[in-house]
Amino acid sequence: METMNNPESLSAVIAAEQTVTRMYHALDRSDYAGASGCFTPDGIWERGGSALNGQQQILASLNKRSETLFTRHYITNFIVLEHGESVVKAAFALTVYRSDKGEPPTLPVDRPVAAMLADVECELACSDRGDWLITRLDPRITFAA
Repeated sequence: METMNNPESLSAVIAAEQTVTRMYHALDRSDYAGASGCFTPDGIWERGGSALNGQQQILASLNKRSETLFTRHYITNFIVLEHGESVVKAAFALTVYRSDKGEPPTLPVDRPVAAMLADVECELACSDRGDWLITRLDPRITFAA
């Protein structure tokens, strides 16, 4: 494992965090193709008690979400546990706010309450093109509303 003091290591760390952030940003905007595209073609997302395998299965699952579901995912305490030239293992805390009143939300959403807090482990790999993509995303719910 390299030290975090060189530019290449820092670049990998930033790129990994940006990929995770991009995925949840797309998810919150119902851009499910964008969210699933943040995974490798064979990436695994442990979601809702089952493993979603690959971009197509992830996309199919996301397309089943309620059209009136409104979410915001907040990533904090992002830390890289291991990293190499083309692999990063990270962990972070994820807070999720959600609202689904059966109709598109009116902003601001009244009385938001966090729906859950999760500890997440994540692995990413750098593609031949230099893109960092999620190979495994494994949230463990620590608090549920």
